[in-house]
Amino acid sequence: MKRTFRIETGFMVVSFMTLLFWTNLSYSVSAESTGANGNTDQQVSARNSIEQLNEEAALLYRHALENDIEEVRGSILRISKGLEHISFEGQTTVEGIHALSETIVEVKEAAVRVKSDDASLQQASAKLRLAADSLANPAKPLWLQYYKIVKNDIDALSIAADQKLSAAIIASRYALLEEHYETIRPAAMIRREPYEIAQLDAWLSHTKGLTAAKQTDIAQLKSMVAHGEELVNQLFGREKDESAFVPFVQGPNRRAAGLLISSVIIAVLSYAGYRKYRAQQQGIFPFRR
Repeated sequence: MKRTFRIETGFMVVSFMTLLFWTNLSYSVSAESTGANGNTDQQVSARNSIEQLNEEAALLYRHALENDIEEVRGSILRISKGLEHISFEGQTTVEGIHALSETIVEVKEAAVRVKSDDASLQQASAKLRLAADSLANPAKPLWLQYYKIVKNDIDALSIAADQKLSAAIIASRYALLEEHYETIRPAAMIRREPYEIAQLDAWLSHTKGLTAAKQTDIAQLKSMVAHGEELVNQLFGREKDESAFVPFVQGPNRRAAGLLISSVIIAVLSYAGYRKYRAQQQGIFPFRR
């Protein structure tokens, strides 16, 4: 009887601790939400400004495709003025802000010389379109859709190296890869860590040197292409060894949720142990003495 009492008491204690932990967790979340109300208006204002930037960038890109220079310049002016009222705090890194600013400047410069280089304006507008979208849609930015394009470019470069094609063909395939990467680079910079972009930049620089040489070092190029595939997968979140298990809670409450799950598991195991003990006492498991 004493043993039964201890088991029942232990189970009640664990259950009580679980309930208490859940109550504290709920209170903590509520307190954080209450404390955040003071910043709600600022956050809403910032998101609205970013949405407006994204919409204007989409219009600019459309005008660029239509070669409507006056509308392009009007969009650039509105975007430039809008940036003065956007708070980027918590939205991206300093490097991301710098990449966005550089892209806007690039569009301005391309709009000036548009008569001699229409393609330059279209590419710069595409970069700005993707960068603004990356800022406005952190969960599913458009630039991630370039994965297959960039992957195909690397595959084409790999095939050219395997088949030992001419240096001119290898260089042209690299140029296409570089063009596509440069298009998404500002958008990626807004959402990825600076070191990831720096790694790809360094890889591209070295690979460009190999493809620009009169006599291509095929063995080294193959090695660099293989390394490039890994970097691209990392950039787009397609790592081969990525865990299939994703935490169901993100943010500051992730550790607390883990402790809650552990408490629940302990409570369930305690109850299962108690039921097994009672079953043994009642003779349900006659062969275990």
